[in-house]
Amino acid sequence: MTAAESPLLRPAFALAMLANVCWFMAFATFFLLPKFLITELDASEAQVGWVMASFGIFSIAALPFVGGLTDRFGRRPFLFIGALVMAASAVLYTTVETIGVAAYGLRMLQGLAFACWFVSSSTIVVDLVPSSRRGAALGLFGISTLSTHGLAPSLAEWLAIQHGFDVVFLTATGFALLAAMLALWLPGGRHRRQGGAPSRSNRALLSRPGVGLIVLASFLCGCGFGTALVFSQPMALQRGLPMVAAFLVAYALTSIVVRIFFARLTDHPSRRLVVIPSVFFMGAGILWLAFLDTMPEFVLAGMLMGLGHSLTYPTMNALLINRLRQSEHGRGMSLFVGGFNAGMIVAQTLLGWLTQYFSLAAVFIIAALLVWGAAPSFYGATMAPAGAVSRRLRARRAR
Repeated sequence: MTAAESPLLRPAFALAMLANVCWFMAFATFFLLPKFLITELDASEAQVGWVMASFGIFSIAALPFVGGLTDRFGRRPFLFIGALVMAASAVLYTTVETIGVAAYGLRMLQGLAFACWFVSSSTIVVDLVPSSRRGAALGLFGISTLSTHGLAPSLAEWLAIQHGFDVVFLTATGFALLAAMLALWLPGGRHRRQGGAPSRSNRALLSRPGVGLIVLASFLCGCGFGTALVFSQPMALQRGLPMVAAFLVAYALTSIVVRIFFARLTDHPSRRLVVIPSVFFMGAGILWLAFLDTMPEFVLAGMLMGLGHSLTYPTMNALLINRLRQSEHGRGMSLFVGGFNAGMIVAQTLLGWLTQYFSLAAVFIIAALLVWGAAPSFYGATMAPAGAVSRRLRARRAR
């Protein structure tokens, strides 16, 4: 992508990235929540999984409504709501003293905040650029998210050691409030339905060629990501590795480097050549956690997952959005994100439940296999629809 084509030169895009950094500094602080639950509230691994999953359950319940409402009323109001709800939930975590209703309920509120913010901000990005550049735009925009995945947990862990978790949660509150202020300056207009075409249901959107299979691939990748996000910390603590944020830092830094130098790959004409190898690397990083023993291995696992996820997510996301009308971008984004979050829920509940009967190593092996299952699903999504080949041949003969 040339400098003239770079979405970074658009003021609205740059402002969106800044606001996104602030919001995700608040959100990614709670990547350290498993450590808080284990060390401060004496939670079991299964309880950690359920608390973390309550976020995903509520976000999935909210996503279909948020996606449709952003298409109807615009993106900006939901950015603002998402930031305020995130701030409220963060400050209220200072009152949590046991694994009870508050721990679950506040995590659910964060699920609502995520649905509002992530769908709205990502949809603004795809609306700002042409369809041929959406993968790269989403990849570059994702840097503002990924940078916080390493920075926020590291800052949170340092603050927790030095000052306690209350200071961690209050810091997250401040970042969320700053995001709310910046959100008021972002574009967020509505889009009229093209040519007066009637609005299609989510079921109809899923039946579009390849869309359902892309959502399935997103779900499978979410299973792996959720497993690594939640259970890498208990695994590190089991192995006597105290700096549990090291995995996230390695993942985030690797992802940022890949997206800076290889962003254009996400818009490659043959997306299979990008996604399928990336899925392999992502699964390999998760599998490595099963055999974790030293800090260098912990870091390597994070690097492998970052290498895979950094290209897989924006490439699949852009391909799905490009198959829908502009007036359906919000709902399309909610379907893709919903699939990914549903995978995270499976990881945090079903796989969390399995930790009661099997080792964490077995859970990581299962998660890696699920991620690798995204490869054939995405391959099927990129296959030409029935009859498309014959139509192309007829068109060539007509020339």
